[in-house]
Amino acid sequence: MYRAAAPVLSATPPPGLQPFPLRLATAIRREFGPGDREIDVPELHHYFADLSRGHEIGFRPSRVTRARGNTFLAMARDLLAGQLSSEPIDLAIVAHAAPEFDPRLSAPVNLTAVLPGGPLVFAVSGQGGLAPFSALRIAASYVQRHGYRRVLVLIMDQGVTPYDTPERIGDAATALLFEPGGDRAIRVGVLPGVAPAAVAGFRQPGTAAIVGRELDRTGAWPGAGVAPPEYPCTGLWAPLAGGPADGPLLLADYDPHHRALGVCVVAEPA
Repeated sequence: MYRAAAPVLSATPPPGLQPFPLRLATAIRREFGPGDREIDVPELHHYFADLSRGHEIGFRPSRVTRARGNTFLAMARDLLAGQLSSEPIDLAIVAHAAPEFDPRLSAPVNLTAVLPGGPLVFAVSGQGGLAPFSALRIAASYVQRHGYRRVLVLIMDQGVTPYDTPERIGDAATALLFEPGGDRAIRVGVLPGVAPAAVAGFRQPGTAAIVGRELDRTGAWPGAGVAPPEYPCTGLWAPLAGGPADGPLLLADYDPHHRALGVCVVAEPA
């Protein structure tokens, strides 16, 4: 459920944003029910224990025993089935907040063989809800340097984990395909060094916006729509897959620990 604001966007975007060299051509999203892949093997018990040791999160062996989940690769393949033409993709980036459910299976490695054209594929993580913003910024740099013509950004949420996580996270995937024939221009940036007291200054007067849960918690952008908290990565981007927009849309989230603000302005269809 979104708390939506009036679709009015000021003419001046927030400072520090860069135009994406390609236009958004396709945005699709899917939420997934319980998966069927298992991770209850001794080697992974040791792996999960080592990975969580020394951090502020505990390993829960009981969760491994009964865990059934969806991998990023399985969700990506189901989401993209029949959605892409055979035209080669030059670059694909997987952005996620939660770790891969089954660490034995790398989505970037396997997607290289699955996507048309055998593109360069890698992942961006460890940034919570800001991972998609960083993925877009990195993708823009690759397009500018290498002249790429077709770029795919896959945003993933995975909720079944062997760790002691207090919040319910769902399984979902969102795909953003950029190419010259797209109809929506975007501007994007990850702005460092933004103190909590300064977040409000990046909200343009009269701007319609949707924010992630961390930015909503600051209370700095009153009246903005709020993305579903059970989808920390994909939820903010879901409106792009909801059909033609009535006007421009601003998407934003905040990392209070690193004092970074992610902002993306999506223009109305050309």
